[in-house]
Amino acid sequence: MHSDLQRLAKIARQHPRIALRLYQQIEKSANQQNDYALQLDALYQRYFTLERIGEAASIEAELKLALTIAEEHTLAWQAGRLFEALGRIHYTRSEYREALQYWTRCIDTSLLSGDIASGIEARIGLSQISNELGDPGQGTRYFKDAEQLINKIDNPYLASKLAINIGVNHFYYPDELEQSEAQFLRGLHYATLGNIKEYIAESHWHLGHIYLEQNRLDAAKNSVHIALSMAEKCSYQWLRGVCYDTLAQILFKQHDFAGAQTHCETALSFAKESNSLLQQIEHLRLLIAIHELNGNLVQAMQYVHEMHATQAQMNLLSAPDRLQVLKKYDLTQKSVSEQLLELAATPEINLGQQASLQLLLNETARILQLDWVGIWQLNTHTMNYECKAQSHSNSPIRGIISQAETPKYHQFIQKISQAVIAPDARFHPAASEMPLVFGEQKPQSCLDFPLQSHNQPVGMVSFMQIKQSNIWQREQILHCSHVVHLFERVFANTERDKIQAELQRNEKMASLGRLVAGIAHEINTPIGIGVTASSTLRSELAQIASAIDSGKLGKNRLLNFVKTAMENVLVTERNLQRAAELVKSFKEIAVDQNSDVRRIINVNDYLNEILLNLSPSIKHTPYRWVAKCEPYIQADTYPGSLSQIIVNLINNSLLHGFEGRVHGLMQIELTQGAAGELILDYRDDGNGMDDHTQKHIFDPFFTTKMGRGGSGLGMNIVYNLITQQLKGSIEIHSQPNQGVHFHCVFPVLPN
Repeated sequence: MHSDLQRLAKIARQHPRIALRLYQQIEKSANQQNDYALQLDALYQRYFTLERIGEAASIEAELKLALTIAEEHTLAWQAGRLFEALGRIHYTRSEYREALQYWTRCIDTSLLSGDIASGIEARIGLSQISNELGDPGQGTRYFKDAEQLINKIDNPYLASKLAINIGVNHFYYPDELEQSEAQFLRGLHYATLGNIKEYIAESHWHLGHIYLEQNRLDAAKNSVHIALSMAEKCSYQWLRGVCYDTLAQILFKQHDFAGAQTHCETALSFAKESNSLLQQIEHLRLLIAIHELNGNLVQAMQYVHEMHATQAQMNLLSAPDRLQVLKKYDLTQKSVSEQLLELAATPEINLGQQASLQLLLNETARILQLDWVGIWQLNTHTMNYECKAQSHSNSPIRGIISQAETPKYHQFIQKISQAVIAPDARFHPAASEMPLVFGEQKPQSCLDFPLQSHNQPVGMVSFMQIKQSNIWQREQILHCSHVVHLFERVFANTERDKIQAELQRNEKMASLGRLVAGIAHEINTPIGIGVTASSTLRSELAQIASAIDSGKLGKNRLLNFVKTAMENVLVTERNLQRAAELVKSFKEIAVDQNSDVRRIINVNDYLNEILLNLSPSIKHTPYRWVAKCEPYIQADTYPGSLSQIIVNLINNSLLHGFEGRVHGLMQIELTQGAAGELILDYRDDGNGMDDHTQKHIFDPFFTTKMGRGGSGLGMNIVYNLITQQLKGSIEIHSQPNQGVHFHCVFPVLPN
């Protein structure tokens, strides 16, 4: 605070009228020098002085005009104080709806400006509204927030005010009078510490109210008289009024109805001066009771009519709230919460990252009636924040938030750790750089949330109103928070899908690797035999050449050589042909599995090639298979997927179905249905499955052999290939120790 204002604040407590004139002089001088911050600070101090003497409403128009100045010059600190002041003026007149709006805006603005004091003042105000509307539990929650904040600053004035109001909150519960008294004494302590006479006086009045509830009438009267005397000395008009009211209640209990009537009428006059409707109703209620006891029924009825008129005025002020309540019962319109829950449950949000984000953004903007919703994501190469996706707009944003051109905005996103609420975008921490990002689209109100993926910050989600400002009610903020969690779910799902796809590729390559190992082992035999036959033939040739050189080659020797040579050539040819078949078969299957291309195949021939490649894996085991397929069946399909399905089903039998068994039979049957669909029936006579295993067998990473050779992806790959690539279906039938039957149907694929 400016040094002149600090000095005046001390004078104002003793000589408020002198201080008021000096505050106005500072305002005028600051305005002439274009020092708007000082001008508004002086105005707030003038309001503060007038509020103590019950005349704050007289400058309501000035405060509202000042608020426009604060908004024009982005003076967030001063705007927060003005919101707090206007909220207090409306609260004093029992205009709770307006007070609520100003105080919630004060809290939002204080979070942006860092003004803890105004945030505490507004929370105290909201708790007072909650108490007077009969919800002290809500008031307690506001007080808890304020208590956390008060520990961050050294301010006896606010500490005293907070303690007094917490005491009032306890006062609403009959069994908490002791806690209430303790808080009033605490408030008295802080007020004495800071020499804050109005709160010293108010603490005495509250203590008197406690004693009144306890029927300690003499102690109550003594405390209230102390409070009234001090209130008159410091011109604390509100306190004077409530002191007269309490004295009236004390005298009423003592059956001094004439004295009670006098004091209550005085209290009513003070309430009318401050236009406090709630206090007027309380005073009128007591006056009605007094006149009824005195037999003055005509006067009592006059007060009854006046009380009803005042009550009607209060109800009128809250009419929009009542209409809002009625709206909640309109069953023809789904609530925002219902619509968001339906959005969260829609399967379309799992279409893939960009499609899912676009759907969520468009639906969020529609449901919450927002002009723009966007996601800013960090580009790890450029270290700039780019607009990853945004709701449909006539003028889409194409901005980049870079460290070079928009350093404030860039730093803001880097540091954001909780929701940042800016009902007026001009008070946003990065307001000066927004035109560089949004161009002609000028945000009026902003609500920003940090965006995380796997507990790591990746950017920010922004909710904006561009055409008009938005107060951002608590319910709206909760709805936006729910949407942010949906965005984070999309990012998490995308990351999970990437990891799963990579693991599936690894599993596929591992399967291919096992195939290579089996074929390599199998191909060694014919090549080894060929090499042996070739070596034998070479030895025979060497002997024949030697016999020719020595002239000892006879007819019989030559005939024997021809016979041996022919045998070796035939052996070599047969085994090289066998090796060539293995290589051809492996090459076709391997290429199909690695890069699956749709083509027409003879199903029987292709099945035999698959089994030929797999034969080395069971050659030295007690397990066998039987394959059945008509030789004429042809299919236009993805052969690599079909191969992978059969390979994985066989591997599942070898790894799980036949574990611990000394024999096992696999039956593979491929048939063609009437509509041209391809049908695969795979059976084994192994261990079978229980209901739990059947329920989860197609889940990714589910395996009964975790850590013992099972990846948990084999059957998940089978399911995905059948349902996604081949557009088919798979059924499983099994019982423990009774084998398994997989029934798969692959429909004719569209052109």
